[in-house]
Amino acid sequence: MNIQKKFEQIERFGTDWKRLLIRGSIMLCVGAMLVIAALFKPDVMLLSTREFSWLPAVAFVILTVGLLECFDAFIAKELRDFFLNLQNGVFDVVVAFLIIASVGEDPSRLNLMIAAFLMVKGILRTIIAHATQMPHKISTMIGACVSFLLGLLIWLEWPSSSAWFLAVGLSADIGFRGWSLMMFGFWVKMQKAKELAS
Repeated sequence: MNIQKKFEQIERFGTDWKRLLIRGSIMLCVGAMLVIAALFKPDVMLLSTREFSWLPAVAFVILTVGLLECFDAFIAKELRDFFLNLQNGVFDVVVAFLIIASVGEDPSRLNLMIAAFLMVKGILRTIIAHATQMPHKISTMIGACVSFLLGLLIWLEWPSSSAWFLAVGLSADIGFRGWSLMMFGFWVKMQKAKELAS
């Protein structure tokens, strides 16, 4: 089997509705658990630092999601999917790396970066969902608006500028991205069912 056929098989794996649904479900559950953990146990000590709350754990999740998006870019068949996934993946990996590398310093240094990350992610997802008329546009836009609002609240330092609120904002973003991915997985499933029926 030549390399092109192997590449085409991997690309079909990238749009498999079961994989999208499982990945989205995991992101939604992990995001929700981290939000709950940051709200109810904000002074947890991870990586030998108490001031960062759940931020190191959230950063590792974002790093994993970013690496998966880079993999999605690698297996993308169309150029637009390649660039979209690559941009999202690299953005996630860089921000996650900066959070992890900053552990042990003052967590307030990360406020503006995390606010900008959430606001830019929210704006880009809203524009892309609207411009491409995605079939699951509403779920994507709701999650994007929540991410933008959380980024704005972090920038305004309301209700808090503490690391636990940074962790809540990033965790909620992960959860909403998972929810959008699940909606996309359900849409892909319906499309495949229509193809089989016709």
